Amino acid sequence: MIPTGRLWVLLSLLAVPMMAAGFFPGLGGVVLLLDVLVLGLAGVDLALARQARLEVSRKPPGRLSVGAPNRVELLLVHRGGRPVDVRVRDDVPDAFSATPEEAPLHLTPNSQTRWVYRVTPEKRGRFGFGNVYVRVRGPLGLVFHERAFPAAESVSVYPDLRGASRLLLSGAALDLVNLGLRQLRRDGRGSEFARLRDYAQGDSVRDVDWKATARRSRPVTRVMESERSQSILICVDAGRSMAAQVDGLTKLDHAVNAALFLAFVAVRNGDRVGLVVFADGVKAYLPPAAGRGQYRKILDTLYSTTPSLTYVDYLALFKELNVRLTRRSLLCVFTDFLDEEQASTLVTPLHQLARRHVPLCLSVKDTALSRLLVTPPADPEQAFQQAVASELLTEREALKAKVSSGGVQMLDVQPDELSLAAVNRYLDIKARGVL
Repeated sequence: MIPTGRLWVLLSLLAVPMMAAGFFPGLGGVVLLLDVLVLGLAGVDLALARQARLEVSRKPPGRLSVGAPNRVELLLVHRGGRPVDVRVRDDVPDAFSATPEEAPLHLTPNSQTRWVYRVTPEKRGRFGFGNVYVRVRGPLGLVFHERAFPAAESVSVYPDLRGASRLLLSGAALDLVNLGLRQLRRDGRGSEFARLRDYAQGDSVRDVDWKATARRSRPVTRVMESERSQSILICVDAGRSMAAQVDGLTKLDHAVNAALFLAFVAVRNGDRVGLVVFADGVKAYLPPAAGRGQYRKILDTLYSTTPSLTYVDYLALFKELNVRLTRRSLLCVFTDFLDEEQASTLVTPLHQLARRHVPLCLSVKDTALSRLLVTPPADPEQAFQQAVASELLTEREALKAKVSSGGVQMLDVQPDELSLAAVNRYLDIKARGVL
């Protein structure tokens, strides 16, 4: 039994005359009688609340996305003949945040009521929901009767696939501009012939097909597209620096989300996509391949990837890639530049790989350090923290300059911009024929 505010108010009001019972003989007995009456009514209210006939079930989505609000639905079936007021709360995993955490509902007789709330997982992996708890308020409004409805079940939290889903729903990539992406095909650029079309003002004279022009007796332009079946290898750093939290997710989670979006676009564009997960060595390797089945393999591999609290051995990674990659490829390396001593070992092997391949380094900016620098220091300790943050960011910029000086492309962007930035750079590289 859980007292409501109404019961506490009644008991508090009866406490006032009880204090005055010393001055008025016989008043104490009347107050005690009223107390017993109120408690008796609370007991009756509890008995009536127990009689409510309820059934509760949960309908979670098949897959949850990390760092994203996911819809969860509860179905409450009320088979009683009188209306009931309840409060509903679900037992979500500790790594989830629920919005709202509970809700007051009014259940009409013989009805079904759906309550929808959203959970935001902070980690990928397998998690378990617990029971659903319902507090039924008695008809007198004096007490709640809490019930636990068994609803334990396991759910899988995957990387955030909303970017790929939006692209899929955009109608065969016809609405990429609205997604912030460049077109997969660029008229007049690329190395493969796509089609012929009538000449339009602004077309280059070099793109005019003179034979087709002579046959049709009007100017005709060749439309070129980016070459397909090129090799893209996505390299994801799973070392200790990627375990740092940025905007509610680890850097590894941001990298995984961006890597999946990039893989989705590349597979859809007809390219061969592979994956490497590395830390102190190569943890997983998928050779470049085409097709949806390859995207499924990449998704399954990244689903279970967690950061290792070890150093990152870039030399071991690039030695293995130097042996495995015989075809010129775009190497998209998602890593971190905050640890200067560790990241400095990245420079030389990347410059060597740039002779045969097209390396692209992608990293997530540490927004906490940037925000710290723009905040006026309130005390000497905060001033010291700002000095350290400034030094770290300066070292980071110097390291980025060293990496990009040897023909390696660099992207260091905000967490929420990483996915689109990676895909746009990939499309730009293909459009310019660099690969």
